Amino acid sequence: MLPEEIKLRLDSFSRPAWRPQAGPAVPGAMSKFGGLPLLKPDESWPCCACCHEPMQLMVQLDSRDLPASSPFGDGVLQVFYCTNGEEDCEVLGQAHLPFSDASLVRVIPRDQAQGFEALPFNQPNAFPEQALTGWIALTDYPDSEETEAVNDRHPKGTLALLHAHRPAPRPGDKLLGWPHWVEGVAYPSCPCCQQPMNFVLQLDSSDTLPFCFGYYGCAHVFQCDTHRDIMTLTWQNREM
Repeated sequence: MLPEEIKLRLDSFSRPAWRPQAGPAVPGAMSKFGGLPLLKPDESWPCCACCHEPMQLMVQLDSRDLPASSPFGDGVLQVFYCTNGEEDCEVLGQAHLPFSDASLVRVIPRDQAQGFEALPFNQPNAFPEQALTGWIALTDYPDSEETEAVNDRHPKGTLALLHAHRPAPRPGDKLLGWPHWVEGVAYPSCPCCQQPMNFVLQLDSSDTLPFCFGYYGCAHVFQCDTHRDIMTLTWQNREM
């Protein structure tokens, strides 16, 4: 725990974050990890462009179930990711890079979120569904590399405090806060406006889901602040 006087000096760096809590599947629950996705009428389960098999639903979040104002708008956020190890889509599809063919991030707008859940054609290894049961509020801080960009706006003494006490971004699954970078700061750029995209959600290996991104990597979901329909997932490997 940081002393209160140091917390006050570092307050300008802090961001609120929330850690999701999950429990047994609840019939009809919209917000969940794994399981069956909401699909729009006449829509098929999203497939990987590399192996053409259904991708895993990693997480689905209804904006009405969030603990704060929705960062992605009014609707249902979905993150799909291909876990087909036989075809090695994670490597061939360069799934760690933004806008990979082996992942899909989207928001179904509220006025279109009246679809249905349907079993995929072939998804024998679908993750068991876990319902979202609540959130734990956190206070998150950036790592030392992130603060280099704001050196001119903060006294050197404050930055030195931040670097010395290193209240690093929290690992694990979380909504908002600061990304827990494991290979360096790497915000993707929007392909339309070329601006850095906003961090929305973190999915860490073997946290809520029984899955590892690469070698225990940490994945991040981003959205363009201007082009709200443009979203993506990236991940970084932890050092071996």
